Amino acid sequence: MNNKIIALLFGILLIFNVTLVLGEQQTLKGIKQGECATIPQSHPNATSINVTKIRFPNDIENYTVIPMATDNGFNFYYTFCNTTQVGDYIVTTCGDGDGVTTCMDFDFPVTLSGEDRNMTVIIADMFIILAISLLIYIIYHKHKGVKNTDSTNSIAEAHNGNWGKTFIKTLTNNFMRNSFLWYYSLGWLLLIVFKDLIHTFNSLEIYNFFVLCLDIYSFGLFLVIIVWIGILINHFKIITDIIDDLNLGVER
Repeated sequence: MNNKIIALLFGILLIFNVTLVLGEQQTLKGIKQGECATIPQSHPNATSINVTKIRFPNDIENYTVIPMATDNGFNFYYTFCNTTQVGDYIVTTCGDGDGVTTCMDFDFPVTLSGEDRNMTVIIADMFIILAISLLIYIIYHKHKGVKNTDSTNSIAEAHNGNWGKTFIKTLTNNFMRNSFLWYYSLGWLLLIVFKDLIHTFNSLEIYNFFVLCLDIYSFGLFLVIIVWIGILINHFKIITDIIDDLNLGVER
């Protein structure tokens, strides 16, 4: 009796050609926000393979059936370009081959950089931030309370008629002693490294905020450089006046 029941069920399966649905999942390489992802699928005996579902990072699912393209009837592909959102996407494809419907999920991350989070880069960025912060601290304490009169006089007294050499000494001395220029320049580098770090952590809102801050800061750095050039010119004028007062007997 049991054998008859088994045979009957087997016959029904053959008559109605019941479709079996097999599910698999494959992770694809991450892509950069706004770029296209190619979804590959292959089956030796499939007449067609369709994209049946697309799941977006905000959990919205699109069930529009989209036929996948093929060049040889064996390898199918679908180019997906709606990657404006940052996060994980899942594209489901289904195809029938040999009377069996096979479905596969393809998941892939969309990030700001198009790269997976790299701990080496993160550690390197954090090390650079600490190094720049330490350099700012050292420069601040080195120049805190330092009087600049002695260095100006020593540059003037060392003048030997070579105005180019004297100007270079003035430029170097002025650059080293105007710590505000160092602070601003190093702060600019800090923002660049922070921006890169946030880029790695894939936070779009915070990243856009840092880009705005960097743009404003870059314009401020331009203004600081203009102010510093004025200070440099005035410093060089003071040195030339000291050289005249010292009456070194050198023709200008």
